[in-house]
Amino acid sequence: RANDLSVYCGATDLPLSETGREELQRLRNEAAYPDPASFTVYTSGLLRTEQTLSLLFGDIPHGQLAGMREMDFGAFEMRGYEDLRHDEAYRRWCDGDNESNTAPGGESGEMLKDRVLGCLGELIGAGGDALVVTHGGPIALAMAHWFPGEGKNRYQWQPKNGEGYLVEWTAGGRTWKTIPERREKRMPTDEMNWKGKGYSFFQNKACEYFPCHDVPDTEQFNCLFCYCPLYALGDRCGGAFRYTEKGFKDCSRCVFPHMRDNYGKVLDRYPDIQKLASRKDRADDGGIAEETP
Repeated sequence: RANDLSVYCGATDLPLSETGREELQRLRNEAAYPDPASFTVYTSGLLRTEQTLSLLFGDIPHGQLAGMREMDFGAFEMRGYEDLRHDEAYRRWCDGDNESNTAPGGESGEMLKDRVLGCLGELIGAGGDALVVTHGGPIALAMAHWFPGEGKNRYQWQPKNGEGYLVEWTAGGRTWKTIPERREKRMPTDEMNWKGKGYSFFQNKACEYFPCHDVPDTEQFNCLFCYCPLYALGDRCGGAFRYTEKGFKDCSRCVFPHMRDNYGKVLDRYPDIQKLASRKDRADDGGIAEETP
């Protein structure tokens, strides 16, 4: 709700907005969160984290950690830039060292860091695995403190609403990955979805090359995948291909994508194509989850 209003909100105990609730419900359906049964579960105790926990995991037993609450913006709570821009106290707060400057009646970044790291230190010292539903500020400063080698400041560690990080301590040190993990969106390959549908079969008998491969029954020849999408998978495509002396892939003997009943089998390989086409300048991996204001 505070995001919708573009105002500072830390200590103010607001509920989730309707937009936030819808976003969490979408994430719950589209992505995989850790199983809370494997963790001791906590919230920050503020209403929006309680509602986030309930929407993602249901009504489950949990504790509350007041030390994991968002930064207290004091006199600036629930006020936005347009309201504050001529306020001298606000201008002083914005200028200079943003970590040490303290909002009137509130906290500084350093105070928040001491509070959050102290709380997490006690939690880690107690042993066991914990899942904490908290806020963007505490999550970001903890990640910046634990992983300085990443070269990110705490603003760059800020997760999206409903997302966070899974941090593990191993013999080799700390590791992290984002949560939730996105489920692969698979095309409808079940025959009940596509069998007999117009979008799964197409013939162009006016084509000068029809049929471009020898098949037992030309009435079953599917022109839909004229240029085979599996070609890019190289020797992992599964078709009857060969490599020429020059190293080129020759698919002239392959009829796999042109068989009417193979439509679903072709679409089943799209996750492999997706991985092949994914960006290589980002981590492969996708806990502390953030509430959605």
